[in-house]
Amino acid sequence: MIQTMVIHYTQRISWPDLPAELRELIESHLGSQVITAHSQYGGFSAGSADRLLTAAGQKVFAKAVSHGLNGPGAALHAREAEIAAMLPASMPVPKFLGRIRWDDWEALIFDQAPGVNPQLPWGADELIRVLDTLAQLADQQPAGITSLLPALEVDLREDASGFARIMADEWIPADPWLAQNLEALHELAIEGIGALAGNQLVHTDLRSDNILLGEDGGVLLVDWPWASRGAAWYDALTVLVEARIFDPALDADAIASSHRIFASASSDALTGALAGLAAYYVDAARRPEVPGLPTLRSYHAKQATACVAWLKARLG
Repeated sequence: MIQTMVIHYTQRISWPDLPAELRELIESHLGSQVITAHSQYGGFSAGSADRLLTAAGQKVFAKAVSHGLNGPGAALHAREAEIAAMLPASMPVPKFLGRIRWDDWEALIFDQAPGVNPQLPWGADELIRVLDTLAQLADQQPAGITSLLPALEVDLREDASGFARIMADEWIPADPWLAQNLEALHELAIEGIGALAGNQLVHTDLRSDNILLGEDGGVLLVDWPWASRGAAWYDALTVLVEARIFDPALDADAIASSHRIFASASSDALTGALAGLAAYYVDAARRPEVPGLPTLRSYHAKQATACVAWLKARLG
């Protein structure tokens, strides 16, 4: 059954809310004054995310956040600038135009990419369209980038230890199945994260608000601060998990067994990686709210529900 559900994203500041000095630096970088700005919906940062039009007719996308507003978000902007500068034009990503630093603010500027986010609930055609793009990206790996990126299985190992933290805290999940199987699920999660080792470029944080669908049939992937090297099918797995948030009856196993993006993933590897995701989200959802990210924990709870339900189905 398709559920009536929404993801509650964090309310953002917008272009007029940025310090005048920062706006002037961005306009100086663009070589023209900004005459219109439209704030974009999505994501969990309180920072700005605006489509801008300059007096010279240039259309760009700019986002900015301060360390005071959201310190981790500002650090991610700085990391994304490093990643974006390495991504070649042949990849399905918007062109990176520059990074502006002022006071404790970090701002990034990109070409304004045409397109809209996938509809939620996910439509079958749009879902396959995105998986096809991920498969094409896996076939055409950009040379020289992945060696500079962190290993996915190393980056996710702490996240995948969520069930161990739950047991150490003697916290009892409300789901009896989950509560009775924590130790076995922890072992499965750690094994599954190990199966994510590889040398392919992985977005690592792929969901609908990080995807743009163009009218020409193209797909662009945005927001790359978590880029890593590993198994390319991990991104496809996270997309299927999000799709199941809105449609728990979605036959994700049928997609995973038939789509070529999952060709290199064994059934055990998929189940283990899913257990790793469940470990992270179940553990994260029970934590206190994160300052500056007031809707993040509710999102974690929705992801936890989707992961655990799919995991139960796979384990019988």
